[in-house]
Amino acid sequence: MAYVDIDKTALQRRFVGISADEVRHSLGKDRLSSADFMNLISPSAAKFLPQMRKKAAVLKKMHFGKTVRIYAPLYVSSYCINNCLYCGFRTGNKSETRKRLSLEQIRKEAVAIKKLGIDSVLIVSGEDPIFVSLGFLETAVKELKRIFSYVSLEIYPLDVEGYRTLFKAGAHGLTIYQETYDRELYRHLHPSGPKRDYDNRLAAPARAAEAGFYNIGIGALLGLYDWRSEAVSIAAHASWLMKKYWKSKMQFSFPRITPIEGAFKVPAPVSEKELEQMMLAFRLSFPECDMVLSTRENCEFRNRAVLHSVNMMSAGSSVVPGGYASPREGKLGQFSRRDARTVKEVAKDLKKLGLEAVFKDWDKCMGL
Repeated sequence: MAYVDIDKTALQRRFVGISADEVRHSLGKDRLSSADFMNLISPSAAKFLPQMRKKAAVLKKMHFGKTVRIYAPLYVSSYCINNCLYCGFRTGNKSETRKRLSLEQIRKEAVAIKKLGIDSVLIVSGEDPIFVSLGFLETAVKELKRIFSYVSLEIYPLDVEGYRTLFKAGAHGLTIYQETYDRELYRHLHPSGPKRDYDNRLAAPARAAEAGFYNIGIGALLGLYDWRSEAVSIAAHASWLMKKYWKSKMQFSFPRITPIEGAFKVPAPVSEKELEQMMLAFRLSFPECDMVLSTRENCEFRNRAVLHSVNMMSAGSSVVPGGYASPREGKLGQFSRRDARTVKEVAKDLKKLGLEAVFKDWDKCMGL
């Protein structure tokens, strides 16, 4: 998929040459091109954040009203055969005991999440086809679909038939991060395990769309590589998917790496200002697409982001298997949380901002 293989040197030269006038011109347009997107993530555009916020807020309200959809991640397993250098679940991390939830434990987690008022759940798992087989995932999806109106996935790549099996079981959304779109860095960060196959992971969103998934989420793990280069690749990937699989809706997530203590030194840190600029550029360029922000970010930043960019967020999240029903069990998390607010506190803060927390995404009665 050559559309994401970008000449990084030429790209950096292009960014340096973008002027303030070019940024102003892009901000004055109703429909933005890929060149406009580059203008908005350029260094020159950093001075235009107030104007970008104002326009993005109008577009967000136009397409999503005053609502913010709330979901919860449900971690079903911390077993993983990959050795991603930045991840707490990596197979080389021997500091904690691994855990895979039984069906009964999944039910208990679901009940605990449901009691929070949340009706949309994201199944998350490390990659281990023995402990977390397709059959295990299918059973989990069917069980959770009995409890929640919307079930989505953040799991290892499958083939089309595998995705179709889970779609038929009741999962209708998929999120899969490329982590980094730079091939050389990707190989370095994934020294062993099936995740080392860059192209297989890159093609996974297309396979899920082909299998019928309604919502397809992509993104990069920000902080691994230059954020502007990643943004261009994400936008190119999304544009290709939207053109080829127009029946599926695109979602963008913006996870900044928050490693487990002592585990990994972030090679290309992304500041809050840079993250905000990136999100604003995506909202202005892809106004109808969902934008997601997790509890990796602090509450103050998330409260700002929902005013102009973000229309979906997690709340009250646990990042360990079994963490909702038994909060004190297990310490091995995939990443560290920065927003520890309860679901009620998130909803209360949104109300203060003039927004409404929506806990139910959609169901069959809505004709989808």
